[in-house]
Amino acid sequence: MLIAQQKQKENIVEYLLYMYQIEDLVRSLHCDFPTIQSKLIPSVLPNPSYRLAYEGWYAQICEELLRTGKQQRGHLYELEEIFTELALLHRTLLEVLKDEKYTALAEQAQKSIEEYAHKSSLLNAHPVEICLHAMYMKLQLKLRKQSISDETEKAMDPLRALLAYLSREYKNMKSGLWGVNLN
Repeated sequence: MLIAQQKQKENIVEYLLYMYQIEDLVRSLHCDFPTIQSKLIPSVLPNPSYRLAYEGWYAQICEELLRTGKQQRGHLYELEEIFTELALLHRTLLEVLKDEKYTALAEQAQKSIEEYAHKSSLLNAHPVEICLHAMYMKLQLKLRKQSISDETEKAMDPLRALLAYLSREYKNMKSGLWGVNLN
């Protein structure tokens, strides 16, 4: 919970990827709050004074996944909202502001986005969704200590750069600094 709060303030893409992990972790425990309460929370609790806050946070995640029928797949409403904001920001940077740096990053990422979309059956997905999916799959491979080829690493670099720029612009937008040159 504390990690999520920090990531949400600092880097929205890292926050989304972290929360995707939390969703998967909760799902792996079948959204069963008593199991989460007895097995998961003690292992992630930074100190006992946070127990009630952590229990409330995980209970809320379980309840929403169950209520919305997302025990197998899909994302929490808040994460869907953030994704929608990122997709709109992506479009705004490209089509409204015609941000040259972002446009160049998007062009550099295009081939990797298309290749990943094809390999992952995400042909109709938004480019930002494809990038997030690719980064999450890479994270999963690393957590499982599976190797990632140099070719795959190289293909991920433009996706990572695009998401980093988008995340920075999102933070600026949310903090009221949007349009201020922070380079």
